[in-house]
Amino acid sequence: MTNYQVKPNYGIDAPEVIRQFLLIGFISAIAGWFTPPLSIFGNTFSFIGSVLFTLGLLAIALGTSMIAYGIRGKFNIREQMLNIVNWKGDENVLDIGTGRGLLMIGAAKRLKTGKVIGIDIWNTEDLSGNTAGNTLINVELEGVKDKTELKNEDVRNMSFADNSFVVILSLLCLHNIDDKTEREVACREIARVLKPGGTAVISDYVNISEYAKVLAQVGLKVEKPKSYFFEAYSLIWMVVVTKER
Repeated sequence: MTNYQVKPNYGIDAPEVIRQFLLIGFISAIAGWFTPPLSIFGNTFSFIGSVLFTLGLLAIALGTSMIAYGIRGKFNIREQMLNIVNWKGDENVLDIGTGRGLLMIGAAKRLKTGKVIGIDIWNTEDLSGNTAGNTLINVELEGVKDKTELKNEDVRNMSFADNSFVVILSLLCLHNIDDKTEREVACREIARVLKPGGTAVISDYVNISEYAKVLAQVGLKVEKPKSYFFEAYSLIWMVVVTKER
């Protein structure tokens, strides 16, 4: 493979959403700043401009926090997730929604004889440059080709046998499934392929309590979800689950 990339590039998450937040934010803030007080039937209303300006600032703040997450926050969250696992080095690991390989590669670097399988369907709107080819470039640059494997699979219908993985990881993936019932299917699939004694660590910015509830219903031990806002510079919650032997 011809490779002109000199260092790994893990992209920016939801780039179109960021653009929309910033565009709408700037337009709203400018409109609010220049909106004069309105006089109706002798009553003066000055709050409209203030509301527009405040909403604009909020949208800009959200977009900026997402950029900060993409540049630095997700690396912090990766380390938080990986540090939860008591690594021995021989684990079979599954990374759900691997994208450009952030978690898959991080986990591979903690293995000796184990292997990480990263699955995704690589939607381009979820991550800039989100292709399996770019993931493979990162794998080569990070030197973990012999410890990783990519598969194009949907978490709702995985081909793996029951009890296949000691560690399962997922970061900002499951929320991309729009239908709640289908997200529940995904959670049950995670429980199915998790090996007894294994650990799953799932992070997302929404629905984390929903995931925890479903995983508990199918018999997994679920820790109380925690917020990692200050580590991520954005809205992130994490839930840790284990399958008892």
